[in-house]
Amino acid sequence: MPISATQAWAEAAATAPKDEVMLITLEAIHPVFIENGQPSPVRIVRNTVDFNARLEAEAPVGGGLIVPFLAVPFEIDYPRIGQLGAECTLRMDNVNREMGRHLEAAVKMNTPITVIFRGYLASDPDTVGQGPYKLILRSVKRRGSLLEGSLAIAKPQNLRVLREVFDMQRFPALLAAS
Repeated sequence: MPISATQAWAEAAATAPKDEVMLITLEAIHPVFIENGQPSPVRIVRNTVDFNARLEAEAPVGGGLIVPFLAVPFEIDYPRIGQLGAECTLRMDNVNREMGRHLEAAVKMNTPITVIFRGYLASDPDTVGQGPYKLILRSVKRRGSLLEGSLAIAKPQNLRVLREVFDMQRFPALLAAS
């Protein structure tokens, strides 16, 4: 699982243009998330309106299809070193009854919730711009409409880091800094 981004995502992240919105999505998958006998992941987007986006072809559920992501306010803290290695806290506010029902049933089982992190540019919902990253959600607690849990990388041994080659031709500013 490489840390990867499309060129468009990397440019938007580096320049932060006013007209480009970067949307973060999470897809929660668990054996109890079933509707009409079929797997039914919980899909959310950090946005004020719902968002339809195309999943990558290799997605575990609905690969290659355009799927809806429900607008839910959430935040993810910067990763820290915890019991499971690098982990971060996920907080979701205003968790509705439908989502809460799924998550409460999953927490009662001894099977972790798989969460897939994807980033999209609002202008290009057909391309996953950042990710997908497979994570595990554990230690889920709910207080009223606030849900909090801990996210960790599912298989950190498969994560490739620093796959870019930083040479003087591609990054001439390195010469000026040395």
